[in-house]
Amino acid sequence: MQMLRWLKENWLQTVILGFPFIVVAAFWDRFPARVVTHWGGDGQPNGWMSRAPGLLGAPLLGVFVALVTGWIPRLDPRLRRDPEASERSFAAIGVIRLAATALVSFGSLLIAAEALGIHFNTIRIGINVVLLFFVVVGNHLGNIRPNYFVGVRTPWTLESDDVWRETHRMMGRVWVFGALAFLALQFAIKQSLVMPCFVGYFVATGVLSVPYSYWRFQAANSTRRPPDSPAH
Repeated sequence: MQMLRWLKENWLQTVILGFPFIVVAAFWDRFPARVVTHWGGDGQPNGWMSRAPGLLGAPLLGVFVALVTGWIPRLDPRLRRDPEASERSFAAIGVIRLAATALVSFGSLLIAAEALGIHFNTIRIGINVVLLFFVVVGNHLGNIRPNYFVGVRTPWTLESDDVWRETHRMMGRVWVFGALAFLALQFAIKQSLVMPCFVGYFVATGVLSVPYSYWRFQAANSTRRPPDSPAH
């Protein structure tokens, strides 16, 4: 009964995780002994693995991600102190969990398609899927309440709940609008420059959270600091 209840509550997660395994099993005899598992910035294959680890590595990684993201946040003492905040956080983390496992499963399907001789512009497609992942995560980032496992965990966000909320709301907007802008502008970028530009965007959005959270922490402290007492 518990298994049926779990499947009913997590049916979409189960479909996302199970579909790559079904595809691999259905076409197992048609896959070559070695499969492409990595592509360079120019879109050309530059990494291969034997059939079993190459085709099953990504789906198994998806299962691992689902287990970790579903289990670890429930151990967080900060989330458990506030049931209302925990409910919002778990809902947001649940959506991010689905998006993360869908991203991994999609990558495994690209590997399977390439192995079957179905060729795509893998780099371009992969970047677009990651950008859509950023849009999904960014939309829910502001709903995650302070915790020790998930989110932008700088010394200043962990020190102040207000700084945590402001930083996550800001970074959520940066992720959403930045990803949408890149989705629109990527077609004006040469193929050879798409990956370097994407890496630059990814690093910039991650690094931005550090100075922003520090600035918000300093601003909050300056408003709370009492004025200097007059000299006697």
